[in-house]
Amino acid sequence: MLETAENRCKVHHAAPYLRKRCRAVYLCRIMSSTPFGLLQFSEQYFERIWGGQRLNTLFQKPIPGDKPIGEAWLISDHPSAVSVVRKGPHAGRTLHDLIEEDADALIGSRSKLTPHGRFPLLLKLLDSTDVLSVQVHPDDDTAAALGEPDVGKTEMWHILHADPGAELFCGLEPGTTSVAMKSAIEHGALEQHLTRFKVVPGDSVFVAAGTVHAIGAGIVLAEIQQNSDLTYRLYDWNRVDTSGKARELHIEKGLRATRFDCQPVLKGEDRPKQGLIELAASKYFEAHRFEEQAPRQFSTNGRFIIVLAVGKHATVSIETEQVRLQCGECCLIPACISAFTLDSNGPSLIYAA
Repeated sequence: MLETAENRCKVHHAAPYLRKRCRAVYLCRIMSSTPFGLLQFSEQYFERIWGGQRLNTLFQKPIPGDKPIGEAWLISDHPSAVSVVRKGPHAGRTLHDLIEEDADALIGSRSKLTPHGRFPLLLKLLDSTDVLSVQVHPDDDTAAALGEPDVGKTEMWHILHADPGAELFCGLEPGTTSVAMKSAIEHGALEQHLTRFKVVPGDSVFVAAGTVHAIGAGIVLAEIQQNSDLTYRLYDWNRVDTSGKARELHIEKGLRATRFDCQPVLKGEDRPKQGLIELAASKYFEAHRFEEQAPRQFSTNGRFIIVLAVGKHATVSIETEQVRLQCGECCLIPACISAFTLDSNGPSLIYAA
């Protein structure tokens, strides 16, 4: 749970030995940590068969104008695309460089690096101008059992744009079995087993590893996920690429990774519009939506925080500096920073691990 100034007051009324211990831990962290400051990274853009140009039209991202860009990786320590600090005293260094220098100062003692010693989360923006493949991500145990180089992939989506009638395919109809699912894939009819629902901007969907899903056409979303690039493609709508070739499917691995009782958790846009609203809480990450008329101070509580502006803009401030984020931009607040202030013109997303 994110800690505000009001929450911190509760420690003052705790037993004396608890106050003393909290202060000792706090001082130890401050003395032993490296003051990284607020971190912003250069973004990386990826062409996808289902992508488009809305990362430019909605967020003014400098994407190639002649290619279908489906993903912007905003913060990543994945080996295939490691984020590079774009300004400040650490400009030019990678996120992985900073982890190797002082992981405790960056992610805190409450968060864990991946088994490969990497930052635990990956933040993206996705533009699904066309429907994505029907796919599934394994959990940690299945990924390990299959000898994969990555951990599993639990994720959460927050809808930023949705064309009228846009929908998600997420979860399987009750009673679907592995045999029925495999037969449907072979006959090009997997959609009859998929749960589907319409979404609007402001909706959030928590997608646990093992959930069969596809993001429909006409949607732009923010995705926070485990630091993994494992995707098992089950069905691709009989689609081919520009050379007329169908993309590879991963049916056997996908069936093994599928949790047939797993359904998404949808939080609709009809929730309260003000304050701090919890969108997801799992062992991998927490996600909140923040929208207030006045600045608000938060404690990091010894964890790293990611702030993503999804309204007009947002300003993140600490004692020594501040950054202004345009819509679709983010910053990483290292765990060695004890508190920050968020002034948000429109909603912002706050992620913690």
